[in-house]
Amino acid sequence: MSDRKLIGQNYTTPDLVAKVTGRAKYAEDYRADGMLFAKLLLSPMPHARVRHIDARAALALPGVKAIATADDLPDLRGAERALTSEPLYQGEPILAVAAVDEATAAEAIERITLDLEPLPFVVDPMESLRPNGANGRLEGNVWFPAAGGAPAAGGPPPRPKLQTLKWTDQDFADAPEGALPIGKAPEEWSYGDLDAGFRDAALVVDETFVVQSTGHQPMESRSAMAYWQNGKLYLHGSTQSVVRTVDPLASWLGIDAKDIVLISEYCGGGFGSKGAGAISMVIPAVLAKKTGAPVMMRISREEEHYIGRARTGMTGRARVAFRKDGRITALDLFIVEDNGPYGPMGDHRSAGNAASLIWQPIGMRWRGVAVITNTPPRSQQRSPGPMQANAIMEPIVTKAARKLGLDQVAIRRINSPEGKAPYGAPRSNGQRGHVTSAFVKQAFDR
Repeated sequence: MSDRKLIGQNYTTPDLVAKVTGRAKYAEDYRADGMLFAKLLLSPMPHARVRHIDARAALALPGVKAIATADDLPDLRGAERALTSEPLYQGEPILAVAAVDEATAAEAIERITLDLEPLPFVVDPMESLRPNGANGRLEGNVWFPAAGGAPAAGGPPPRPKLQTLKWTDQDFADAPEGALPIGKAPEEWSYGDLDAGFRDAALVVDETFVVQSTGHQPMESRSAMAYWQNGKLYLHGSTQSVVRTVDPLASWLGIDAKDIVLISEYCGGGFGSKGAGAISMVIPAVLAKKTGAPVMMRISREEEHYIGRARTGMTGRARVAFRKDGRITALDLFIVEDNGPYGPMGDHRSAGNAASLIWQPIGMRWRGVAVITNTPPRSQQRSPGPMQANAIMEPIVTKAARKLGLDQVAIRRINSPEGKAPYGAPRSNGQRGHVTSAFVKQAFDR
């Protein structure tokens, strides 16, 4: 047996004492001489265009030092920016004010007059797919895979494109009572003989499911403090990975990554939503540049609800065929993903891959639609995709075991991955990818 220093042992993590004694310092704990405070003006509408901002009364207030808008940020070609002139969800930041204290900044926000042009919005992906349903963005309502799919030499893969997709009235009318309608899907893959799997099955379970979107809600919100010194940005923020945050920060600000010093010794929770920091971090950086002073932006719990990210929600339908012994012979999985306003997100793809790996169906078809909604942005949350796949499949397998008179553990064991278990879609050579090893059956047997 190898020498195990951690597994099965009690040990003290390096950050434990600092956290329980309060010595750990988070972004919100830092102070600097002459530090200003920032407050945000959030969109009151789920989708709108900013026609005019009248900030004269706010700028005339004693103690107000600067206002930042989308005009102070680089154009990211349709990708999310920290401040926007076309808010895509209620609560999206439109501008920020820096003042000598938070009370003054908050009063300045109240003095600003916005002229907003309301635009079409949708909060339910299924409503957006109806023939006359609204599109969540002016460019379209559904993410489509990039044509061709092959990356340029040495470059990133082609970016998916937003297009408009509407299902027909007949698609909705054909759905059984209480079942999800199934229309066109821009993404699809399959393997095996699905028809034979359903034809020879002892039991077919056809279920419509909803996997609710859930907010990350870390204890530490996305507060950040920034200042500039000798041409470099010094930023105290909350991130799960300092290395993975510097390059995005540089892109969001339009500066060179070598000119950023990011300090984040502790992270008060992220669960995937702070894997590369938070785009809102750039707001105090912009205000600090404009004022020549350090700027602290403390994000309230209400603001965190809006900008703090959430797991993608899914609505869909799973049709699953079982043999008498419980083995899954066919799985037809259709997923409509609530993508939120930006993205594209890929949890619906990961859910299909995970279902194929975890349950090893003999034949499977996966179809997916990632729909834009005017709701708070989505991001990865622990096990993005597989968690939703478990929520989809577990109740179906449980129901099948009851109907077939099988033990709940036995039906799961017979469908478990083993060895170099395959998963997902066939590749260009016709072969499916596989994991390096799987010992789920052995775990059941123990």
